[in-house]
Amino acid sequence: MGGAGWTRAEARVADDSDFETLKNLLGTSDGWNLEYEKDGVKVWAENAAHGALRTVKVVAEFEDVEPDALYDVLHDPEYRSVWDTHMLAAEDAGHINVNNDVGYYAMSCPAPLKNRDFVLQRSWLDTGEEKMILNHSVFHKDYPPRKGYVRAQSLLTGFVVRRRDGPGSWLGYVSRSDPRGALPAWLVNRVTAQLAPRLVQQLHAAARRYPGWKALTDTPYFKPWRNPEQVPPYRIKLEDCVDPDAPPPPPEPKPNTSKSKLEVPVKETESHSVEDLGDISSEFSVEVEELSDLTLDPAKKKGKFYKLVKSMKNRRKSVQVAKSADNLVDGKGAEEKHEKRKSSFKFHRRFSLSRGRED
Repeated sequence: MGGAGWTRAEARVADDSDFETLKNLLGTSDGWNLEYEKDGVKVWAENAAHGALRTVKVVAEFEDVEPDALYDVLHDPEYRSVWDTHMLAAEDAGHINVNNDVGYYAMSCPAPLKNRDFVLQRSWLDTGEEKMILNHSVFHKDYPPRKGYVRAQSLLTGFVVRRRDGPGSWLGYVSRSDPRGALPAWLVNRVTAQLAPRLVQQLHAAARRYPGWKALTDTPYFKPWRNPEQVPPYRIKLEDCVDPDAPPPPPEPKPNTSKSKLEVPVKETESHSVEDLGDISSEFSVEVEELSDLTLDPAKKKGKFYKLVKSMKNRRKSVQVAKSADNLVDGKGAEEKHEKRKSSFKFHRRFSLSRGRED
């Protein structure tokens, strides 16, 4: 389990599949261990290999908080400084579009740990029935690593807010972060599982106070996450979110052609055995047929045509003798009997009709 559809540190506009991934993580129970359950708050931790960072998810229900108020608390940057006691700084780098922005966030850590900071892309979607927020770490040229902070990584953080079956709201929260530094993974997993329910409790308390606080501000109706027309016109470029020092992405695997080698047909050279000599023909060959009871006029036996037929007959006999000799060498001569010669035979030879005529 990891990020949605993003590669690490990739900045792009979120699509529906990214939010579906978040909902699937909250909806599945396979591969999760329930580690905390109290006051309507449940915390699960992902089954992961030893020494690997785990994903944590939290589900909570609040009877006295409306979904809109909870969603506003998660968005409002001014109110965050009121309820988030760990926040040291927060800056808005700019919007990619009306539903995606990039910002900087710095937080305090208890001694002796160094403070952490993040550069995050946030993406949100309000379908009416549910409201979703995603964030993950990206690079931005105006926010390089700062002295005194360890640049942490959010691999995936997401919130889903819905209305309960009764009054109140339902909250789903997923987080997988890497604080970097020298902290071992087992310690990060333990601290994350302990801090998750505390964060939910802080959100609950902050959401109950938010409507009264917002009404007393100078801009009680300023909510650009709800009203796209209030989003500042300035847009950041995705090119500014590409880290020039990042290693290049791995090349796409080439198709394996080792098992499917191209077979080139080998052209066989024409070779004729002894038994084929009597059957060689061409488009200019003439078929001559001799019957066993062929009788020719003695006066005509001296003609060229008769001599040609006689020579071919003797040649065919020599071929049959050669084939018999080959069979004897292979041990087959004693087992197989030659078929009787047919009363007629056909042979092909290249000669001219004009030359085959009698003088």
